[in-house]
Amino acid sequence: MAKLSKVVFLWKVLLSIPLATALPQLQAQLKHRTIKPEEAKGSYDYVIIGGGQSGLVVANRLSEDPKVSVLVVEYGNFDDSYDVLDIQQVFRDTTHTKYNLTSVPQTQLAEVNQIQGVPAAAVVGGGSAINGMFFNRGAADDYDNWEKLGNPGWGFKDLLPYFIKSTTLQIPDAEFAKEFNVTWDEKVYGKDGPIQASIYPVQYPALKTLWSGFEELGAKRQKSGDDGNAHGLFWATRSIDDRTRTRSYARTGYYAPAASRKNLDLLTGWRVNTITFDKKKQATGITMQPRSSITDPKAKITTIKAKKEVILAAGALHTPQILQRSGVGPSALLKKANIPLVVDLPGVGSNMQDHPQVTMIYEYTTAPPPPSNPPAPLPLMANSVALLPFSLVSPDKYTSITHSYLSAPADAYLPPSYTPAQKAGYAKQQKLLASSLLRNDNAALEIPFSGGAGYYLLMLTKPLSRGTILLDPANPYGEPLVDFNTFANPADLAIAIEAFKFGRKLHNTTSVKQFGPVEVSPGAQAGSSTEEEDKELEWAARVSAVSSTAHLSGTAALMPRELGGVVDRELRVYGVGGVRVVDASVIPLLPGTHPCSTVYAVAERAADLIRGRK
Repeated sequence: MAKLSKVVFLWKVLLSIPLATALPQLQAQLKHRTIKPEEAKGSYDYVIIGGGQSGLVVANRLSEDPKVSVLVVEYGNFDDSYDVLDIQQVFRDTTHTKYNLTSVPQTQLAEVNQIQGVPAAAVVGGGSAINGMFFNRGAADDYDNWEKLGNPGWGFKDLLPYFIKSTTLQIPDAEFAKEFNVTWDEKVYGKDGPIQASIYPVQYPALKTLWSGFEELGAKRQKSGDDGNAHGLFWATRSIDDRTRTRSYARTGYYAPAASRKNLDLLTGWRVNTITFDKKKQATGITMQPRSSITDPKAKITTIKAKKEVILAAGALHTPQILQRSGVGPSALLKKANIPLVVDLPGVGSNMQDHPQVTMIYEYTTAPPPPSNPPAPLPLMANSVALLPFSLVSPDKYTSITHSYLSAPADAYLPPSYTPAQKAGYAKQQKLLASSLLRNDNAALEIPFSGGAGYYLLMLTKPLSRGTILLDPANPYGEPLVDFNTFANPADLAIAIEAFKFGRKLHNTTSVKQFGPVEVSPGAQAGSSTEEEDKELEWAARVSAVSSTAHLSGTAALMPRELGGVVDRELRVYGVGGVRVVDASVIPLLPGTHPCSTVYAVAERAADLIRGRK
């Protein structure tokens, strides 16, 4: 923690320095210590595949022991630009720090948007370096469902200490908190964790009116959403250090304090091709090559030995692909790709989930006033969030839609590659998801709102469809084939339609009507009957749907093997020795939240499991 304290001290020193001056100085203090390829040792105790969010967490914690050697291999590079820390640039162009790929056609969407983008970071720090910094947690029920899937020790009470360990809460200014009725629960945050969590200190005055509109429709205020009560209305933190107005992410929080450790090496700009195994199916190391050579069929391949474990932290996109290339995955797929089978593990690359969202736009003819003291040109952050139980979104239809979903055969809308074990696993998920949708303390819909514009992203927090990420048999070393399978399950589409209807009710409340809202999209011209309205909103959902909110997860699921799982409750890959997965791909059911804080908690717990601290 000594290094971290130096970084925090630096931030305090920079408080009085203008942002344009402070950021370059801060970046200079966080200068990376990477090794050259020729400096890499032939073997390490632990080899971590991926220097993104979870990889840096585990690297930090394992290298706390000076007797342990750790290598992190990251495909991306450092982003030392001014923009990565500057939260004024939250909507900056990050194409240079992402993978460039798109999905296969999503046949349930309108023809104009069937090909969807697949957002995934290729940079040190991973998604935490390029995300929108929303930093909330799911409902307790979300994580308790992980445990109910056959994973003792993975419920909310078990993860809460790791949520706390990874964070430091910055208490809002008292005057600001009083003006906007900002509340939080100090007990569920740390006091010296690596990632800073704060509530943005400038808000639109119209925000208060929108809170009132949600309350008119029955939404209840919560003291916090991060204590397990992620439903109703509450303030969500951002992963921002408010003292310097800079991004707090895995590089600054976890890598910088550990960068000078002699037992930790980081190699950037290299792709891991495979995990190597001996005849007993014990992992022996990895093969890798420079990113610059991946199109060269004659490129030199380098092997690094792992004396203890290979740890996969390549994200829900590439962790399953690396396992598949290594011979661990669905046997039929590997046979097509001419990859020698090590273990037939059909769940690798399945169970893929993301939060789809649809868009609703209103024009306010009586414009809400702006803040009186905005730090222009900083865009105002949405810290208010409505996480709405289905019973609140659609009191007339939530029971019938949920029961219709539950009564459908579990395999009715699953990808054709699913085996009987995977179908049995989804059948168990189906019962848990239906139960969650019928609860009043869990949510089916998320609406972040700032009071600054009539632009609403309606995010489905309980995706019921399942997709796949599978290597291309014709080109296993190219990018994988990504199928979100968006709206494959008709219940997802039915919930999206009800989300639009809720948006209309919100803008018809006494509170919000004072803004003179005019529906721009989907458009106020509803049909003369409920049936016609549903058809119009169904089309609007298919046209405006975004398959991914960069919450990709589930592709190496933490579930029993007989239910199609890939890793056990200690995150060890079934059927082989010496391999664990520590990233978002282990998430068996995607919680109703932006998963950044959840990934930190999972990675913190993974580090304890690896070190034998249960």
